[in-house]
Amino acid sequence: MRILLSFLFFFYISPVSALVTNYSFLKKAESHYKSVLANSPQQSGGKKTIDSSLNTRDSVRFQEAYHLSFQIGLFLLEQGKHAKALDIFNDMRQYLETKTIKTKEDENRIGSLYLVIGAIYEETGLWNDALAMYMNSLQICNKTDNQAGKARVYNNIGVLYYKRNENNKAEELFNKAIAINKSFNIRPELFNNYNNLVGIYKARHNTAKALEYELIALNQLDINKNFYDLSIVYSNIGNLYQDIGNLIVALSYYQQAAGIQKSKSFQVGLMRTYLSISSVYESLHKPDSAIFYINESLRLADILNNPSQKLIAYKESARYFEKTGNYKTAYNLYSKYVFLNDSLEKLNSLTKIEQIQAVYEVINKEKDNKILQQKVNLQQLAIQRQRFVLLGAVAIVIFFIYFVLNLIRNNKRERKKNQKIIEQADLLHKQEKDFLINKEHSLELELDYKNRQLTSYALHLARNNEFVQRTTDDLKQILLGINPREKERTERIKQMISDLHQYSSGHDWEEFRLYFEEVHQSFEKNLNTAYPELSPNDKKICALLKLGLSTKEIASITFRELRSVESARNRLRKKLGLAADVNIHTFLSQF
Repeated sequence: MRILLSFLFFFYISPVSALVTNYSFLKKAESHYKSVLANSPQQSGGKKTIDSSLNTRDSVRFQEAYHLSFQIGLFLLEQGKHAKALDIFNDMRQYLETKTIKTKEDENRIGSLYLVIGAIYEETGLWNDALAMYMNSLQICNKTDNQAGKARVYNNIGVLYYKRNENNKAEELFNKAIAINKSFNIRPELFNNYNNLVGIYKARHNTAKALEYELIALNQLDINKNFYDLSIVYSNIGNLYQDIGNLIVALSYYQQAAGIQKSKSFQVGLMRTYLSISSVYESLHKPDSAIFYINESLRLADILNNPSQKLIAYKESARYFEKTGNYKTAYNLYSKYVFLNDSLEKLNSLTKIEQIQAVYEVINKEKDNKILQQKVNLQQLAIQRQRFVLLGAVAIVIFFIYFVLNLIRNNKRERKKNQKIIEQADLLHKQEKDFLINKEHSLELELDYKNRQLTSYALHLARNNEFVQRTTDDLKQILLGINPREKERTERIKQMISDLHQYSSGHDWEEFRLYFEEVHQSFEKNLNTAYPELSPNDKKICALLKLGLSTKEIASITFRELRSVESARNRLRKKLGLAADVNIHTFLSQF
């Protein structure tokens, strides 16, 4: 399993024009770097690069300070100084997080710092804290759409789940990382992803699947550049073929790995490869070759003087000599193994405890800094709140004054508007009143005119009836003076009398009634409502009386005697229930 720490060169860093020398995180990185060198001055390629950068700089841009500090942090991790490295990375993260305006590159840098801090926590056994850091990094990658960064986070979280024996979850995350890295063709990252899948399938004892992924991982390497990784993969493939019993193929891959490691002086890897070759020859029943490679591995272990590598060489060699019956040599090797293992365990325990303690101190320091920062933030927030309250109060007062002035102005405007509406309404009411008065006067004039016309028509009708009556009387006198034998003349005169009587009694009155109803449309209706017992003759007399006609004129119109009309008027007054002093014309004018 491999945790990715190659974060620095993937992110694009935009140029910064201003030169700055005072970066607190760079000063701390220099201080830790010098303290480590003072205790263990080692020479390495990374150290030479860092020394060169520190010695040649007078003033640096931010990206240069960031790059150099990151290099120092990674160098300290290689030296096992996890706490000092963590202190540097935390300072870098705080510097970026406190920037008022963050660019996309700043966000990506913060994400990479969360990832490397998580890896440090994981190395020191703080898995829950490591997972929290990884999730912070993933959140930033989602925010900035940094797909390659997400792939690295998925890989590291997958390693964490693998260490917890949650292989299904680990495999899911490795496959997510592979999908992203395939889309961007990031072959070094794909090599790590596939190599991690090999570990999962070896844990499941699925050697065939593990071998398949190891071969895929091999295809991601540049065989002309990645010599170290190439030798490790060849050795791993040989181990897998040895597990499935294909010893010849396994030996071939071991020999390829040993050839690269020997030519490139990868002595730790070469020592282990020699042990693997020895085990193959043991299985092939070639003891001479097996002993040769065991001795070579012991020689390299002594040259390396690395306790952890010596333990591996002593243990495997002792196992072989015990199996072949060389108990004395086996005993000596086991004795060395036990003594060295006890010493190394004590040393590792003390180192681990010191390392974890140092990391915890950095974490606690970080927490104290956060608490202090929170207190400062709370004080600033309290001041801001006071300012906001004051500004809010001033704003409320200004708004209230504006509201009152606006209300007064609106009320004044509304009063003027209402006064104008009232004046317009009064004017309109006056105009309507004058119009109604004029209309009523016009209607009265029109009604008076129509009444006069109706009265004139009634009088004209009366005169016509008088003429018809006189003519009828004259024709009757002529009829009396005619000889009865003159039947033709007699019948002619009788017909004339009959025609005159029919015309005057029917046609004229009907025409008068229609004209009267046109002028007084509701008279007959109102009269019927008030006095439903009145006869048609009574209604005719009521209509003539409403026009103010005299008894004589009514008698002429109706072809009745004066006495008969007088009697009809008296009967009508009784039906109407009128007292003797009530004028019937005035009474009927109400209908």
